[in-house]
Amino acid sequence: MGDVTVRTATADDALAIARVHVDTWRETYTGKLADDVIEGRPIPERAAALARLLAGESTLGPQTLWVAEREGAIVGFAWAGACRDADREDTTELYSINVLRAHHGSGAGQLLLDAALGGGPASLWVLEDNPRARAFYERNGFAPDGTSKDDERLGGAHEIRMVRGDRRDVNRRGSP
Repeated sequence: MGDVTVRTATADDALAIARVHVDTWRETYTGKLADDVIEGRPIPERAAALARLLAGESTLGPQTLWVAEREGAIVGFAWAGACRDADREDTTELYSINVLRAHHGSGAGQLLLDAALGGGPASLWVLEDNPRARAFYERNGFAPDGTSKDDERLGGAHEIRMVRGDRRDVNRRGSP
């Protein structure tokens, strides 16, 4: 397989991103989330929402999506923007990062994370029962900050918040 490249997504990528989103959720969350959560909205509906977002029609503030491509096909994406948590609103939040299983280990996830967040302060929410993702984030300087929630959008799945890069993080973890 060829090298992975990452670029900012365009509205023309909406359908491919929607397909990757559904496929990665099926690969990752089957057995961890309810089927209706995994399937969520049909691909055309997801693509339309993504096209609106990529056209700048979001009311949630500045957000950017990146895509990872390999041999001309989108194999993953990352989505980041202003943090939605009131106690972290001065940092960037990684809303989503998904790479098709066939491309795990290709470097696509790392390239997407680097594009989305750089090395700066950031936060993200991850299923507590997702050891692969948690290990990836830990390798990139993230640590649980003790905040968790049962996310109703995910059928009540338990998520933890992981953070990196500022004094609040150090103080919460209790280490210098």
